[in-house]
Amino acid sequence: MSKNDIDLHGKFYDDVELTLEDHFYNNTPPFKIVTGNSSKMKKKVISYLNNNDYKYMSGNLYNQGYIQVL
Repeated sequence: MSKNDIDLHGKFYDDVELTLEDHFYNNTPPFKIVTGNSSKMKKKVISYLNNNDYKYMSGNLYNQGYIQVL
């Protein structure tokens, strides 16, 4: 993980949007958002990214536990 990446492990679902807002305010993409394998967490993150017009791609073939913000 690079210093700009954010790890959402242990975060409450209700706190995700505010956590991401703070992170985007203090960091400039590209960076990774580590979601783990929680489909609910991924949906929350992707919804936030879509609502704010950020470009992203989900993980890679070997690791689906993160979202790369472009």
